[in-house]
Amino acid sequence: MSKELFNVQPGDTLTLGVTKVVRGVQFAVYLPNKKKCMLKLYRIGRKLPAAVIPLKDEYKKGSVYFVTVTGIKGDDTCNIAKVLSEEYEYMYEADGEEFADPYAQIIHGRDRWGKRRNPDSVRAGISLEEFDWKQDVLPRRDFSEVIMYQLHVRGFTKHSSSKVKDKGTYLGIIEKIPYLKELGINALMLLPCYEFDELSLDVGSYNAPSENGSDEDVKYRINYWGYGTKNTYYLSPKSSYASDVRHSDAEFKEFVRQMHLAGIEVLMDIYFRPGTNLYLMTDCLRHWVINYHIDGFRVNQEVMPAISLVSDPIISGVKLLTSYWDENMLRDTGALNDNVLAEYNEGFMNDARRFLKSDEGMVQTFSERFKRNAPDYSIINFITHVNGFTMMDLVSYDIKHNESNGENNNDGTEFNYSWNCGIEGKTRKRAVMRSRMNQIRNAFTMLLCSQGTPMLLAGDEFGNTQLGNNNAYCHDDNITWLNWKHTKSEQDIFEFVKRMIAFRKQHCVLHGKEPLSMFDTKGIGIPDMSVHGTQAWRADFSNYSRMLGILLGGRYGITEDDDIYIAFNMFWEQKVFELPNPTVGKKWYPAIDTHSGEFFTLPPKKKRKRKIKPEKQLFREYLVEPRSIVVFVGR
Repeated sequence: MSKELFNVQPGDTLTLGVTKVVRGVQFAVYLPNKKKCMLKLYRIGRKLPAAVIPLKDEYKKGSVYFVTVTGIKGDDTCNIAKVLSEEYEYMYEADGEEFADPYAQIIHGRDRWGKRRNPDSVRAGISLEEFDWKQDVLPRRDFSEVIMYQLHVRGFTKHSSSKVKDKGTYLGIIEKIPYLKELGINALMLLPCYEFDELSLDVGSYNAPSENGSDEDVKYRINYWGYGTKNTYYLSPKSSYASDVRHSDAEFKEFVRQMHLAGIEVLMDIYFRPGTNLYLMTDCLRHWVINYHIDGFRVNQEVMPAISLVSDPIISGVKLLTSYWDENMLRDTGALNDNVLAEYNEGFMNDARRFLKSDEGMVQTFSERFKRNAPDYSIINFITHVNGFTMMDLVSYDIKHNESNGENNNDGTEFNYSWNCGIEGKTRKRAVMRSRMNQIRNAFTMLLCSQGTPMLLAGDEFGNTQLGNNNAYCHDDNITWLNWKHTKSEQDIFEFVKRMIAFRKQHCVLHGKEPLSMFDTKGIGIPDMSVHGTQAWRADFSNYSRMLGILLGGRYGITEDDDIYIAFNMFWEQKVFELPNPTVGKKWYPAIDTHSGEFFTLPPKKKRKRKIKPEKQLFREYLVEPRSIVVFVGR
């Protein structure tokens, strides 16, 4: 070990972590109330440090030590940034305790997913390599145009059926870009993909070999999702999600760049543990925006205050999702100029599920959820997400089946608002399967015709199942890996979802930027949205009602659109819906029927003439099958 291997001098550049500066490479670390502190530089993989640099008071400003390594003693020609990046890793020691830098941009020693290595082998790497973004431009798509897709980086392509070269990695997702574009996805919501520790010492369902290869294996419970783990490094991409762990930093950047080239935004779900330093959280989000071109975040605001998100000059310019927003706070901070804020919570999910399964008293509640689009922020709507049933399981199980989690089925929510359509779990009974397919089509129609921003859970579009597990946080296996072997029925779901997304994109009245007022503000004879029952213009909000009609005025769209009428029959018998009179010069044409799964061919749009003669109504009433939805277009 040598104390004199490197030339060092005081530094003074924020942010914290390792930064390439004019004079060399700066290391900055926040160490409040510590007496004996040092920076330890190791050659990669070596047990003993190559150099120990005492952190003296002359390096300290406030509670931060800034030290710049300017070169190697006796070698004035070396590129110190290149040498440190390729040959060294580092640790800090404070009052006898060694630890990795919380600001590390790369972590060594966690390159193999699910394999416990000696804790001493986990060290901070030095990432200073340049990346050619090739004039990358963030899509900056308005929330009203977004079709979001929530996925787990590893589980999305880890299954052998994914047919990608680099399974379970960032590059594996790149290989699925044609699939995502065919489906109509233009934004990804990534489950935690920063450097979390998927293993913690706890007897569980996952068996990891010991480091020394002995027969005495240690059992660990795996945290597959990545929420709330200790020893998390929020500024580093997860190395075990890279095909080449030596270049996980560059690989993640290439993943983001390729998504942007395809017109797909990349958002990250970041869960900060309680007690995380506010300054670190702010620097973390800035880091992902500036260095990785991330388009937005979902953040747990009970730990990171919303005021910090909307007040930061960098973070406030990207999409921000939290469970709620305080509108008064937003006005006071002036954060209402850009459409970058959105509410992410389970309100729409719970109410849509209850209406879908024909619970009583849900007609008015769902109609409010359908039209909700707050004036100061957007609404993220979903019927399934990472925590809970998949779409297929929602219509296949009445209760959770989490026995394989090793917690005696005591984990996971009891409130699933699901219906198995007659038989619990898998079945070959055709009547039950038809009912399930119909319910899945209903759910996607509810989601993709509602205002706000829809979010799909990866795999729902082809019937992915977790076998009734509604809390699969500890499974790294076929329960959580998407199986891409589509059956005929699963392919039918995919085609329906793809066409529903296309239908939504074709009709701007289904995804307006502004909240609907329920008034005829343009004097055209109908409001922007009106609510009906089986009788036109007479909504039935009684407790026993399961029927709802919603009329959307096409002239209230961003550009003039067709009128849309949606008849929801969540009753278990056929119901005749009286259709409201179409606007002058138009007729009602059925466009989508979830009972058959059919998309009807519509007549082409005609150019508006100066004088419009009223045309005879094609449909005055329509028989809607049990638990089905019919969408009409006024053209």
